Amino acid sequence: MKALSVPWAVLLLALLMCAVPAAGAEQEAAPCGATEADYGWWRDARFGIFIHWGPGAVIYKHGLQRTAPPADHPGYSKRSYNAKHLPVPKEIDNGEFLKYRDTPRAPVDIYDNLYRVFNPVNFDADSWAKVFKDAGAGYVIFTSKHIDGFCNFNTKYTDYNVMNTPFKQDICKELAEACRKQGLRVLWYYIVSDMYEDSYDLSNPKPYEDYLCHQIEELLTNYGDIAGIWWDGGAIKLDTERICRLMRRLQRGCIYNGRCWGGRHGVAFGSPEQRLGSFDMKRPWETCAVIHGSSWIWNGGKNIKSVNMCLRMLIDCAGGDGNLALNFGPCPDGSIYPPIKERYLGMGQWLRQYGESIYKTRGGPYKPGHWGVSTRRGNTVYLHVTQKWPGGVLALPPLPAKVLACKGLTGGTPEFTQSDKLLEIRLDAEQHACPDTVIALTLDKNAMEIEPIDMPLAPSLTVDAKATASSSVNPNGARGAPETVVNYSFETGKLTKHFGEESNDRGADIHRPGNRKYTDADVERIKKKVGRNHRGHFWRFWMPRADDPQPSIEVDIHQPQTIRRIGINELYGQIRAYELQYHDGKEWKTFYTGNTVDTLQVQLAKPIVAQRVRLLITKTNGESPSIVAFDLF
Repeated sequence: MKALSVPWAVLLLALLMCAVPAAGAEQEAAPCGATEADYGWWRDARFGIFIHWGPGAVIYKHGLQRTAPPADHPGYSKRSYNAKHLPVPKEIDNGEFLKYRDTPRAPVDIYDNLYRVFNPVNFDADSWAKVFKDAGAGYVIFTSKHIDGFCNFNTKYTDYNVMNTPFKQDICKELAEACRKQGLRVLWYYIVSDMYEDSYDLSNPKPYEDYLCHQIEELLTNYGDIAGIWWDGGAIKLDTERICRLMRRLQRGCIYNGRCWGGRHGVAFGSPEQRLGSFDMKRPWETCAVIHGSSWIWNGGKNIKSVNMCLRMLIDCAGGDGNLALNFGPCPDGSIYPPIKERYLGMGQWLRQYGESIYKTRGGPYKPGHWGVSTRRGNTVYLHVTQKWPGGVLALPPLPAKVLACKGLTGGTPEFTQSDKLLEIRLDAEQHACPDTVIALTLDKNAMEIEPIDMPLAPSLTVDAKATASSSVNPNGARGAPETVVNYSFETGKLTKHFGEESNDRGADIHRPGNRKYTDADVERIKKKVGRNHRGHFWRFWMPRADDPQPSIEVDIHQPQTIRRIGINELYGQIRAYELQYHDGKEWKTFYTGNTVDTLQVQLAKPIVAQRVRLLITKTNGESPSIVAFDLF
């Protein structure tokens, strides 16, 4: 081939240089937001472990439980305040800081100096990751920085980090490496609000924005492949497009939730907190919930949810086409509390047997209902029957596909009858499983081609019911009063009802008004008792006194009605034996007995007619039970 002349060679070289973008241009071209395709692995995983940890664990508290700043300070939400200018309290050196485990709040100078005694010598990232893998999780979310400003990673932008504790080890680095060995993806939790960092100031946000971006660059550069950022909120106004482009430039497939910018930049997953999300196949979502009590950080090992309650949360999330991020707080010494480990491993044992009905599935085609939920993959629909159905017959709306086969994954040989009016499943009661009877339907078509099927929803008969109890730890407040377990037609605001379908613009009238007519005085009295939280919230519950040998709670629906179904929800799963009873006008009669309530739905084999129904608790695990909902249908 004849050689090019020099002018032509120069021209060709110039053209080639124009075709290769400069580094700056490549950075500018980084996509601003995540795409639906980025969520493929995340949807397949369905289950993640959430971890909240830091120096506050030493006294069972997080940053919001510091005492208020001085009176002349505008408040933590507007500007940070820390104890760097104050002397180190003597309690830090002599161990008396532990007394703040039993107080609602800790002084700022105590809390801000807990890092000096934070020494989790029993932290073993490899053993943690093995537990998470054996639990059946696909990813881990870990607190890189919480609202107290403390950083669990080696950052050069603040001294308030783990490298300046007695531990002096980069927890984020060790955990990320251990998780990757187990095939688990890692997301960093990072909160925008910061009660400690000096540059956090709503009146001058740019310095803090720079601080935040520097730390996000560290977290997405120094720790290998990171799957995403789990953002928590803050009132400070930041350049969210700058932050989003930074994430996507450093980790191209980075996903994130929408607490800081909603849907302004690509696909951000929803993150309903301590409640079940709504059925939604368009936007990815993930319920974040706590395995122990209501505290995200270590609470001393109290009120740990049962394995069945944890599984029900996961099953219900999958049926709504969402994920579950189940949080725990590690112990101050770095270990996982054995009962919490037991719960996670119990979930893993179930998932190893029945995970095909959860992993790599989508929600539907049946929307969630009192009976349970459904998931689907390929030409298979998985029915997750989480109700008690002693009659052994499940009737569902018609399915627009032919059922070719019906298999009981959890045991038994179910039979089915299909018509253009209903799909009926029959399975002997002896073969029903707890917490979930899983039945696989093989169809003659791809189940994903079926549009979601609405489930008929019966209104609760206990709206406006009179609720009374044998005892209460707090008869006049939302954390104890029996009135908290029912909805009222005069309530307004968002309600979490039976399985995640929230109402954002209407009150309890969506259930239809109850039969009871309240005076204005009654309304005010009940409002003071139930508080402003919706029914089902973890700060709204009935709890009996500890000295009540057989506590009971009763609902009176004011006139006899036919009752076909009972729904009762516990907060933590402490009941070990109970009876459901109705009053026949003379005495209480038992019509159903069981061992655990957890999240209970009972489809009665034979309806009852009654006005007064009660739950009689005959045995617990030693802790006082908490009931958040009592429904009759």
